[in-house]
Amino acid sequence: MTPFFLLFVALASASPVRRQTDVLDINADGLISYDEVFHAMTLHDALVALDIDGDQFLYLPQIVELFGDGSIFYQLNNNGDDHLSFGEVQHGLTLREFFDLFDKNGDGMLDATESYQMNYIYNTIKNPDAAISNLLDANGDGKLSKLEVLGAMTLDESMIAMDMDGDGFFTVQELAPIFGNDTQATFDRLDGNMDGKLSYDEVTSATSLDRIFDFYDLDGDGYLTGSETDGIYYVYNAILTNPILVHGGLDADGDGKLSLAEVELVMNVHEVLVALDDDGDNHFSLQEFVAHIGDETLFNALDHNHDMTLSFGELHTIGMDTIFNKYDKDGSGFLEGHEADEMLVVYDMVMAMNAA
Repeated sequence: MTPFFLLFVALASASPVRRQTDVLDINADGLISYDEVFHAMTLHDALVALDIDGDQFLYLPQIVELFGDGSIFYQLNNNGDDHLSFGEVQHGLTLREFFDLFDKNGDGMLDATESYQMNYIYNTIKNPDAAISNLLDANGDGKLSKLEVLGAMTLDESMIAMDMDGDGFFTVQELAPIFGNDTQATFDRLDGNMDGKLSYDEVTSATSLDRIFDFYDLDGDGYLTGSETDGIYYVYNAILTNPILVHGGLDADGDGKLSLAEVELVMNVHEVLVALDDDGDNHFSLQEFVAHIGDETLFNALDHNHDMTLSFGELHTIGMDTIFNKYDKDGSGFLEGHEADEMLVVYDMVMAMNAA
């Protein structure tokens, strides 16, 4: 689970002022009932507490991370744009329906797993000034477990947040706030081609968020406490304040154009092929291929059995660069203007497919 859910509002229609309680689980039975939620928060409380970026919009990645799929996004998105306004949400859901979206087993109560987001909403309302520093400590025990860290952030998000210049590479200086005195040794270990810079691929192929957690867990007790948490909180706060990660999208460095590295970071060629395969037959005709993937010469080269269709098997040798170059009509190495718009359509299709 990523931190996008932390920006979400309590999706409820306007209602009378409700009594603020000292705890959300009023009867201390370990479960959260609808009554307890109803009496603990108002829409205004939730908006103020959770709209961290202040844009008053919700994006598909936020919805997916909050509820596990994007179906409610499309249900509420009346105007078909790339976000939900607060108005769309408030007019489309009641507080009861919002509660029920978390109640996965339909028993009318939120258990420990189901109530995580609701507890976060409530705790942020009660203590808004401490919200950012306490986000990772989901159970409030004063230490970070591996489950809490892996459940709230991903390695990809960490890389985007720490890539200060958005060039798709890391320098020793960019990694220093994370690894401290061990930065150079860590850098050298990850720099597979020894070119003095780390690509996203070098990082992901040589380490994981799980292993980074273990790096910080100096006493090996399975928890991060005290100064052990500093590096993780540094990365996580960078994620929460990164405009690209908050809003979603392809343009990771915010320069108004798309590079191949940015596209490859958020989707792979198989996802794109599945998304573009409108009839779901796992084949592309010449017309479909030329429209979306490559030219006729490449089609003929890949059509090994000469049946004038390309199966996914025949397409296994192409990479995202092939599709990227199809959209890069001026050959600049970047997608801008209409070129970028076309790729964004593909990206939206992939996101919708993954959310289904």
